[in-house]
Amino acid sequence: MLAVTLKWILVVLHIITAAAWFGLGLIIARHGKAALSADAPARPTVLALGSRIVRIMSIMIVLTLVFSWGSFFAGGAFTAYPPQYHITFTLILVLVAIHFFLIRAPWNRLAAALTGSPSDASTHAKRISMGVGSGHLLWLVILVLMFWTQLSGALGL
Repeated sequence: MLAVTLKWILVVLHIITAAAWFGLGLIIARHGKAALSADAPARPTVLALGSRIVRIMSIMIVLTLVFSWGSFFAGGAFTAYPPQYHITFTLILVLVAIHFFLIRAPWNRLAAALTGSPSDASTHAKRISMGVGSGHLLWLVILVLMFWTQLSGALGL
């Protein structure tokens, strides 16, 4: 009984943190473009807010990973779940990598470029948008895989 309760608490926390990462991704992609067009006096404020958003996103994606693994193992691990959960187990690691290498790193480079010479800053903003788009697509794939049993039953597959 305790393991089942723990599993569902971890599932709810997993969903909350994954949704927070997704929502903050929508903001940071737009915020990167806003940082490019901000006036020089307003730019430090815009960059500080963006850095805070990226930091919170980093926390949310790591917690999503931790809560997903916790619920996976509290629910019986590999023998208790169908293959699509094993796939999502790995894809969440890929999502974490996308966040740190395609969102966080370009944001840090964008912030550094805008405090110095903003000549190459637009490429970093584009990479942030690309990273967010890739992450959101993978997030959607993971979501579909987690509900594949229910979806395939409802669709008669």
